[in-house]
Parts: sequence; structure tokens; C-alpha cells
Amino acid sequence: MRIRQARTAEAEAIHSIVSAYAAQGILLPRTRQQIERGIRDYLVAVEAGRVKGCVALESYGPGLAEIRSLAVAADARGTGIGGKLLDAAMKQASRRKIARLLAVTGSGRFFERHGFRRMRAGMPAEKIARDCSQCSKAATCRLEALAMDLAPDLAPAHSLLHVLQPARVPRAAQPVPA
Repeated sequence: MRIRQARTAEAEAIHSIVSAYAAQGILLPRTRQQIERGIRDYLVAVEAGRVKGCVALESYGPGLAEIRSLAVAADARGTGIGGKLLDAAMKQASRRKIARLLAVTGSGRFFERHGFRRMRAGMPAEKIARDCSQCSKAATCRLEALAMDLAPDLAPAHSLLHVLQPARVPRAAQPVPA
């Protein structure tokens, strides 16, 4: 399995994988055209010439990017591809000198295992303006924001990077060791 930059010809495969999760309410839907327009933001996991998973690293400007559309094909779930895609996106963010990564998800524990921390402040204003304000599920949204500081010294002074703080998970809510 190889992780690499997505190609425009793979937009349909990415759309198919993302759409399966969007139909379940797990990911925000993306049209094929949206994926094609943002193809440079996507990484794909490819095995035997077939796209097995994808992730997008979408910039919010200097210092902040969001992990989006992290999805694995049904026949490849449980194989570690999701973690490898996330790790590759984090490395790409570091190369691009991004100070903080944001993830908005219903799978917080997955992101915590990769070093992300829950945010106390709720959804960042940038996310609300970009996606939440026009989302039909905004009133019933159960997603949470998590973040990871890659290079806090690169954070622009005007950014939300200085106002978001990691949340303290109440003791009762912490996972019980197996």
C-alpha cells in the first residue's frame, strides 16, 4: 500500500468512499466537482492500483489547516489505513509549516490516539463560517473539535490558535483501560 498525492482521475473513487460515510452521517458530503476542485488537498492510499482511502488537508490560511474527509473503503476497514493516512497528512502539514491542525469528528478517540486534544471552546469560528453555518444538521450536530499543535511558534497572532484551549476530559468520561 502506498500513500501519495491524489490525482484528478481519482476524484470519482474518492467521491465514492466519502459518499458512503456521508450517507451514514459520519462525514460531510462532497460532490465530485468539489473533490476535483480541491484535489491538491487530498492524499490517497492506493493498493494494487485501487484507491483504498483518502484524507484532505484543507488550509484555513497561515498557520491552520483541517483534516477532512478521512475515509477508508469498506473492504479495507480495520487494516490501519486510516491511521497511516492521518500520519501522512500530519507530515504534510509539518512540511507546509502549519502550526495547528483541526479535526471535527464524531470519532474523537481515534484522533486522540494520534496526539490530537479535545477543544474546550467548541467549534472554531473559521469552521462555523466555512461549513457549519450552511449545514442542515447544525442544530443537532454532535461532532467535536480536536486540535494538534505542530509548531505553536508559527501561529499568527490574529488567529484562533491563541484562544482555543484543550479541554480537560472529566474523569468519568475518560476511557477505562482494557
